[in-house]
Amino acid sequence: MAAPQMIVRGARGGTIIIVRLGYGDMLLESLQAICRAEKIRNGVILTGFGSLTDVAVTGVLGPAFPPRRFYNRRSPRGVEILAIAGVIADYHVHAHLVLCDKDRAFGGHLEPGCRILSLAEIVIMRLDGVKLARRLDPVTGQKLLRTVRSYRRRNGRPDQEGSLLTVQKRLARRRR
Repeated sequence: MAAPQMIVRGARGGTIIIVRLGYGDMLLESLQAICRAEKIRNGVILTGFGSLTDVAVTGVLGPAFPPRRFYNRRSPRGVEILAIAGVIADYHVHAHLVLCDKDRAFGGHLEPGCRILSLAEIVIMRLDGVKLARRLDPVTGQKLLRTVRSYRRRNGRPDQEGSLLTVQKRLARRRR
């Protein structure tokens, strides 16, 4: 059975920061560090664009529920970032990208390993008045967005695990 819908009321838009990353910066890793440094525990990535020299994105393959097959696109080549959007929950950055090269557009879940080519300009807004976190959903194997009363810590740090590759491994262990 699918997880029920979640609607959160009472969140207020807070500080907005504009970030420019440069050549060689790691996209996801930089966003995680910036959120920590700027104390953006909960927030939204409003918009962003730029270019990548190394691509690392994942996504679902096929219509089966719960999803069990995922693609993993990793390549060292220049692509444009047409859009980035995401949610930050307890410092965990969950973002998706739309990318293109000269032949096609594609995208997926932002994974560690995306390296900036010339630049990336991203706008992030902190959310106040709400506590968000990601918790493991037993059906999908994914960490889904939840409201929480208090935050848990893993080794004194926020839980950053959110890769679809990890989900695929978790689901494969269940089938054994």
